[in-house]
Amino acid sequence: MLGFSMACLDFAARGINPPHTHPQATEILTVLKGSLMVGFVTSAPENRLIIKVLKKGDVFVLPIGLVQFQQNVGSGKAVAIAALSSQNPGVITLANFVILVES
Repeated sequence: MLGFSMACLDFAARGINPPHTHPQATEILTVLKGSLMVGFVTSAPENRLIIKVLKKGDVFVLPIGLVQFQQNVGSGKAVAIAALSSQNPGVITLANFVILVES
């Protein structure tokens, strides 16, 4: 089966897509507008947090089954397109909110 799916993600200022996972798909995220902080946690035994701030035109790969999140870190709206490697990627939300502390 060669299915895939896509989603358009619209973020208000400081908006967040809380920690979740896609157990059946790798995701490729492309930022169309604004700035997004994107991150995922690697698998055991490292369990390392990987974070990157993306700007318009940047692309980021989120590996299959790993916990991930996105947050708008710009002052205005942010928009991204996500392509997933399955027509049924599944989604498991781990938390309904996250508070990110700026250092």
